[in-house]
Amino acid sequence: MIWLIFAHFIGDFALQKEWISLNKGRYWYLLLAHSLIWTACICVALQYIGKYHISDVPILLIGHLICDRWKCRATKDFPTWHFYVDQTWHLLQCLIVWRI
Repeated sequence: MIWLIFAHFIGDFALQKEWISLNKGRYWYLLLAHSLIWTACICVALQYIGKYHISDVPILLIGHLICDRWKCRATKDFPTWHFYVDQTWHLLQCLIVWRI
């Protein structure tokens, strides 16, 4: 699971530049690009630990798209609890595909 957490932080923070973070709520293609990058990071980690399956991709991608879309729409002044819900959801996704 540690590899998935590491991949999550790489995909959700290190590879998401500030302009993507600020504009992914405004432009759908930035949200999609960010979600694809995050999904790819998680899939690489799953492959590394021998848990990857092609059916993980839609679970991860759609889940990330929905959650980040919600966060972008709900977050006007960026309340902290939105961030925690978002991160909890993404880590729960990692746990689900790791256990399947």
